[in-house]
Amino acid sequence: MSDSVVDDDQYCIALQPVCDALFQHIGDELLYRASPQAKNAEIDDPLLATARACSAAIYDIGLEKLVGNRWLFLNVSSEWLARPELLPMPAEQIIIEITDTVPADSDTVRAIQLIKARGYRVSWTLQGDHDRARTLGVLADIVKVDTTQPYDEKAVEALASGKRTFLAEKVDDLSVFERYKALGFTLFQGYFFAQPKTHTSSLNTRRGNQSIQLKLITELYRDTVNLDDIAKLIAQDPYLYVTVLKRANSGYFGQGKQITQLKRSLQLLGLIELRTLVATVMLSQNGPVCRLTMKLALTRALMCRLLADPFPGIDRESAFTAGLFSLMDVMLDLPMETLLREVPLPGDVLAALRSRSGSLGALLILAEDYEKMAVDDSDATERAELRRCYLQANEEADALLRSFKTPD
Repeated sequence: MSDSVVDDDQYCIALQPVCDALFQHIGDELLYRASPQAKNAEIDDPLLATARACSAAIYDIGLEKLVGNRWLFLNVSSEWLARPELLPMPAEQIIIEITDTVPADSDTVRAIQLIKARGYRVSWTLQGDHDRARTLGVLADIVKVDTTQPYDEKAVEALASGKRTFLAEKVDDLSVFERYKALGFTLFQGYFFAQPKTHTSSLNTRRGNQSIQLKLITELYRDTVNLDDIAKLIAQDPYLYVTVLKRANSGYFGQGKQITQLKRSLQLLGLIELRTLVATVMLSQNGPVCRLTMKLALTRALMCRLLADPFPGIDRESAFTAGLFSLMDVMLDLPMETLLREVPLPGDVLAALRSRSGSLGALLILAEDYEKMAVDDSDATERAELRRCYLQANEEADALLRSFKTPD
């Protein structure tokens, strides 16, 4: 992982390919980058760097788009190993790579055993300390050997007695590749194959509402979790809202059709996956969304829901979604069309957001015009109903924001 961790949301990731002896691209090592211009990584906070790398790869970009069916090698620190709820899915695709900063103690051994019991494979880099090799190396499924260091034939032979795969790293030319291939290595990594490639997310802003996220963590770990309460909280955080919908529609869950409702997405993800997602996103973020914009978006969404109530043919939750997403581009600081390409939404919601067409578009226009006080004065009854809906929505939005505020 690389360049200093900084307090902004411009971080991204890079991938270093892992190939087999036939030059087939079978995996990638996930590397942290503090910015798209960074070429390597100086990690001040390993836990934060891993969280950001995971969040960008799995939740922002998505594994299908990023690596397809290839393996993803994830570098983890001892702090990450101590947090089993952070383990990303799917286990069969993720290789947990133990870094050289992880101590070879009983806590680490227990953590690795737990990881393997959950179906993950473990990668470990062979080092000169033979005690460390006996403690951690024997637990590894993949053993990495640094080709720039003296070749420790005895250590390799000792570990080769088990069913382990050996990977030669820092393979920078053909002669090194051929030498280690002749030694029996089957996986290879280095500049001979490719230099790390930087990948950025289309979601330019990853800032979330920290007070809501803290409340959400509390709700997720109650003895009895109420999905309705969880959905209400997530609806107040634009980045989490988008992330949940994208994750529910990822290939890992294999639904075959788009999931467009937040509550259905939560049901599909399940409690364990949702806890992992929220914890990872929280660790990766560094600032709250603009509270003023959030208040406006909430009020508009709630007003659209109230305006939909008298019409049986209009789904009130779709009206809420249209109202909320009408300002999501402002809150996430990206073009609306980019957002709509990233997030699966119902056709009537898309029509309302793109052209203000359909019944949802009409409700959205009413709400927006009332905010600007541009409502036609000719119908006093309609004006009074709009005022009632707006005031009630404003009151409910204030109540929601107050209830989600974390004490100082």
